[in-house]
Amino acid sequence: MDVLAQIKADHDNVKGLFAKYKAASGAEKTTLAQTLITEMKAHSAAEDASIYADYSKFGLSAASNKQDHAEINKLISGASASDEATVTKAVTTFIAHSDEEESQQWPAIKAKLSAGESDALAKQFVNAKKSAA
Repeated sequence: MDVLAQIKADHDNVKGLFAKYKAASGAEKTTLAQTLITEMKAHSAAEDASIYADYSKFGLSAASNKQDHAEINKLISGASASDEATVTKAVTTFIAHSDEEESQQWPAIKAKLSAGESDALAKQFVNAKKSAA
């Protein structure tokens, strides 16, 4: 397994859910909001438990990423699924975070990550996400 592919799939999932959320109304919108909240919480926990655990080996600091996750989690921890402004802010913060991660951090990771390390981190990511969900 490729850890970055697993994380990218998660990023894309949230982006796809958000597109549906923006087009939805009523009960469907509330259900999608709750799904987005659950997905973002699980994603943050999974990244923190896997790839961020030793980000320094890639020559990177995870401090900014963890700060982004803390901001997203703070927004969604008190938000109800019907709070459109808060859900939208949390998701747009998530998307900005994921875009930065993919474009600015992943090249350094790809340069230093062996296939075996990627597989081990991917397994940690998937297991941590399951535990957090």
